[in-house]
Amino acid sequence: MRWRKVKQNPKPPTQAKHKANSALPPTNALPHRLIQELEQNSSDSLQIANFWERGKAQVIDTFMIYLPLLYFLTYVVVGSAQGFRDSTWAPFSGVLIYGILVALLLAFKGQTPGKKAYNLWIVRENGKNVTFTFALLRFFAFLLSGVSIVGIFMPLWRRDKKALHDILLKTLILKKG
Repeated sequence: MRWRKVKQNPKPPTQAKHKANSALPPTNALPHRLIQELEQNSSDSLQIANFWERGKAQVIDTFMIYLPLLYFLTYVVVGSAQGFRDSTWAPFSGVLIYGILVALLLAFKGQTPGKKAYNLWIVRENGKNVTFTFALLRFFAFLLSGVSIVGIFMPLWRRDKKALHDILLKTLILKKG
């Protein structure tokens, strides 16, 4: 009897593809601007980004955002490298300003420059847009993941490819294409 039900109502190939990657949310649960972007290039498919793509995007963000910020703080605000090293507030303020810049980019674009280079998007599992406050909280959770070391490397062995900060805040990093 079960065979007849399956035979009469076979699943279309697109549903079988989504079953293989069950961590991917349905398209109607994604933020509106991501759906618009995907509709422009309908040949591209959504996938969950792997560890290496996320890592390369983070390296680009470090070189494009964080290092120029540190250079500005070191030589323009503080005045010298020795002054920056001796300062108690300069390194902390550099990390805080970097977090604010990343949160602004994620809130307004859903991507940082590194994520844009690899067609990566940060979305929430419930389909809501990433807000500034949520993105800033995600940045501090990212710092917590980095301190624990294990939290950053979790995508290497997890099936859903989530790091600790993604698990805590229920976010996905999707790759288009």
